[in-house]
Amino acid sequence: MAGNRRGFSQEAFKVAKGPVTLCPCLDSKNGSYKTKHVMEEHLCRFRHGEQAPHRISEPAQQNCDGMMMDMLNDLAMWFEFNLEEDNQPPPKVQEFYRLLEAGDEKMHDHTEKTVLDTVSRLMAIKSKHNISNSCSNDITELVFEVIPSDHKLPKKLYFAKKMMAGLGMKYEKIDVCPSNCMLFWRKNDKLSTCRHCGKSRYIQVKNEAGENVDTTVPAKQLRYIPIIPRLKRLFLSMKIAKSIRWHKERRRGSQNEDVMVHPADGDAWKALDEFDPEFARDPRSV
Repeated sequence: MAGNRRGFSQEAFKVAKGPVTLCPCLDSKNGSYKTKHVMEEHLCRFRHGEQAPHRISEPAQQNCDGMMMDMLNDLAMWFEFNLEEDNQPPPKVQEFYRLLEAGDEKMHDHTEKTVLDTVSRLMAIKSKHNISNSCSNDITELVFEVIPSDHKLPKKLYFAKKMMAGLGMKYEKIDVCPSNCMLFWRKNDKLSTCRHCGKSRYIQVKNEAGENVDTTVPAKQLRYIPIIPRLKRLFLSMKIAKSIRWHKERRRGSQNEDVMVHPADGDAWKALDEFDPEFARDPRSV
């Protein structure tokens, strides 16, 4: 039986254009992408009549993890359909495939939590509580000492960030005036002092003569998160894309037309539609 299972997976991955392909088990039903070893586990489990394992976690987090995997599966389908035959996936696609594998790989043999679940939660906790990089690494080292030695947890924050980079959700650092007067951005990118208050863009230190000199370290920065890549990621998820277009494609059914069920029913939204009809015509416009 094991040989048949491995033989099937080998044949399936001969035509796959990456490290994942659609899984035909009763749980996935050719609707989600799995790695080779996960597909073999699924086929074996359902062959013997076992049910899919349930993760033991808080409902909110379980729902969040499920939504993440749904989006990754939708993204995997998009990536695969855009690959040309006999070509290696580009680096960004390879990063994504590694992320998808982490979504199926268990942290260790004594838990149902996956590597992606664990790393994403650790990164979220770091951001929520403003934990420094060194503190995050110290916490990870402690976790290393108390979990089984066969775990797959990244050793340092650097490797965790590298894994999550497969999502393509990057941000830009922009230097800011220490007094928040302006951004050193676009046409002001080359300036070294604020045009309004005259303060230096960089941290200053005193030299041997007691004079203030600029370093190369920005005095203040903001992190700009581009909206377009995030919208693209949202629209690559079939479920989320349907919800985003609902304001245009919605079906009220028996609901009263005078009842406001979405901001699109408000006067402000309607005024914007009248201001730019071409923009309003596309249901993807948000």
